[in-house]
Amino acid sequence: MDRTELTLVVGVALFAAVLLGWVLRWIYGLLNPPPPPPPVPDSDWAEYAKSCEQERDAAQARLAEVERDLQSKIVQANAELEATMDGLRDARREVNELRAKLDGAMTAGG
Repeated sequence: MDRTELTLVVGVALFAAVLLGWVLRWIYGLLNPPPPPPPVPDSDWAEYAKSCEQERDAAQARLAEVERDLQSKIVQANAELEATMDGLRDARREVNELRAKLDGAMTAGG
């Protein structure tokens, strides 16, 4: 075996070793998935829970404020409706009285 054949054999053997190593590493990666991420410390969860509670409390306060506002608007609208109905009732009474006087005057005069 001369020098060229020896170089060729060593080169092929090194290429085969690199290829075999790459294939084995690929198989190893398939069989062993990466480890799961480390768990989040309890203090982070506690901070998250506190922030969620604060958001909930703020939302409940806003809801109560909106309910009070709408309740006062309903009370005001009902008061206005009642006043309007009273005014309408008085106006109808006056119209009926005027009609009765007009009918009485027309029958007496006619």
